Amino acid sequence: MRDEETTGEIEQPQEPPPVQEGAESAEEPPEAEASAAARAEEYLQSLVRLKADFDNYRRRTAQDQVRWGESAVAGFIVGLLPVVDNLERALGAAGDAAAVRQGVEMTLRQFGTVLSAAGVTPMAAVGQPFDPARHEAVARGPVPGVAPGAIALEYRKGYVLRDAVLRPAMVKVASESAAAEAAAAEPAATSPADAAKEGEH
Repeated sequence: MRDEETTGEIEQPQEPPPVQEGAESAEEPPEAEASAAARAEEYLQSLVRLKADFDNYRRRTAQDQVRWGESAVAGFIVGLLPVVDNLERALGAAGDAAAVRQGVEMTLRQFGTVLSAAGVTPMAAVGQPFDPARHEAVARGPVPGVAPGAIALEYRKGYVLRDAVLRPAMVKVASESAAAEAAAAEPAATSPADAAKEGEH
């Protein structure tokens, strides 16, 4: 009877553990990893080259700006050298007043030519309406024949570089006479009729 019970027991087979989907695909083959590393290295080298090119461009640009500035200054100085020559000639002719005057006038004309070539011109002042952006008023007073608010005298020339003011002109601005200003400040004279009306009140 014990043998029958023993022989009646049947061992159940053990089931293998379930296979998770995607487990095999999560592990990339060595070839894929090597390809990704190569692409990353290529991108890094491209960035390094791009940075080096930009640094070279910035350095060349800075050098070009320095050269352009030096060239502009050199050209302006070369234009001034004849002016220096004429001043030296004028000093050499100091014994002859007429020759000195002629030399100074020629030097002044040449200097004006150099300034004009650089875009620098003197501004017109006398007779113009006073403009605080272009003129510096250092005196004010009545001037016969000059309208109030206009420039009567110019003590120092003003200069413009194209449209920009390099130096304002130092000027005297005409104003009304003291008598006119006093008359304008006084109230209007009272007529006899108006005085009689005021007496009635």
